Amino acid sequence: MKKILSVLVFTLVAACLVAPKFIAPKHQEKVAELISNINKAPGYTANIVSTDLAWFGSENKVLVTFDTTQIDPTIQEGVLEAELIIDTHYGPILFASQGLFGLYDTKISYTGDKQRNFIEWNEDLPLYELSVLGGFTGNFKVADSIPAFSNPANTFQFSGYTGQGEMTDQGFIYQGTLDQIDIVDGYTPVKAEGFTLSIELNANLATIMQGGFYDSTTDFNLEKLNIGADTELSGLNIEMGSSLDKETQLGSIEIGYLIKDAMFGEFKASDLSLVTELTKLSNKFFIDYKNFSDNLLAQTHSSDAVYEVILAFMQDNIGELLAAKPEFNITDFSGTFPEGSFNATLTSKLADIGTPTIEELSIPEFWLYNAIVTANLEADEPLVRSLAEQFIASKMRAPLNAPEVKQQALMIIDSFVQQGLIKLEDDKYKSEITIEDGQGKIYDSAFPLM
Repeated sequence: MKKILSVLVFTLVAACLVAPKFIAPKHQEKVAELISNINKAPGYTANIVSTDLAWFGSENKVLVTFDTTQIDPTIQEGVLEAELIIDTHYGPILFASQGLFGLYDTKISYTGDKQRNFIEWNEDLPLYELSVLGGFTGNFKVADSIPAFSNPANTFQFSGYTGQGEMTDQGFIYQGTLDQIDIVDGYTPVKAEGFTLSIELNANLATIMQGGFYDSTTDFNLEKLNIGADTELSGLNIEMGSSLDKETQLGSIEIGYLIKDAMFGEFKASDLSLVTELTKLSNKFFIDYKNFSDNLLAQTHSSDAVYEVILAFMQDNIGELLAAKPEFNITDFSGTFPEGSFNATLTSKLADIGTPTIEELSIPEFWLYNAIVTANLEADEPLVRSLAEQFIASKMRAPLNAPEVKQQALMIIDSFVQQGLIKLEDDKYKSEITIEDGQGKIYDSAFPLM
């Protein structure tokens, strides 16, 4: 029995000693792949400055530069640089904060030494650090952090950010938190509290890297934002999502902006919402564009050359993008005020037309004559009356509660009703606007768009 245990112990120890020799080259391939992916991004270049290899780990220093003239050619000396340190320990035994076992534990850090001239933080910490724990099955866990920092005058304070996530063959999940940011300089102090980030991508890494559509949600939440002494917003939320119909291979993107409560001086509102969506988007078009852009950026870094070739690709493939008649919709635009609530929706798509040129798509008149748009609006009667009174009072420079203000407001609303522009139903004013063939209509009343 002792001999068997001895053999097992010897085998385990030998495996732990030999395994790093096989893990090391695979890891260096991943580092090279990372460099290649950075170089494919517009304006970015990356080079390995130095590599220090050991039996149980390695350290790579990578210089990443970004040419800001890719965004604006007029920027002088617009090259930004950052040196990343990629420090790796090879498994199978790691004793990492995210787990004891794995193929490797990598820490990618940006020391930010130059930034210490402007902000102050713990001397023992980098300005940013990303930890990656690679599993035996190809899965990996990530954790990143930014330390608390402030400027020398202490007029800007950042509480620190932490996040963690995991990539599996089923998808990627990530959660990040930031407690508080304070800006106390000048006459308008700003305080942001309770920031959280949540990401869920329901696709494997290969699908994500293709550049097409898949089911996903990303939420940015902020509990409270104070600006100055009289502005307070709470329950701020930006929700972004994507989805793919596997049968039709058409994707959609949805973005929602939400504010639970808002106060600007005497102005108060709640449940403010704006939700937009792009639907019926060709998955093939976006996958083709990703492949095209990767090959293009590997061949040239000239911004002018890239722009011309992208225009040519768009013209050659715009038919694929427009074939399913993509739609831009506002599925919810609503809010509540002390006087009442309002709600609006909008749907829009292109009419049956031939494949347009890129030049035609850049002309506003093209959209006016070829878009089919329907918008529906409704608002509580007291809210419409209040808004009309505020408008009249500002024009007449009269008190809001002046009898002539209320009278004029009612006359304007009644005139809209008589013209058939709005209808009063169930104590709500409603209207419907349509646009087609370059002609606008409010219910049955037509009007020219130009």
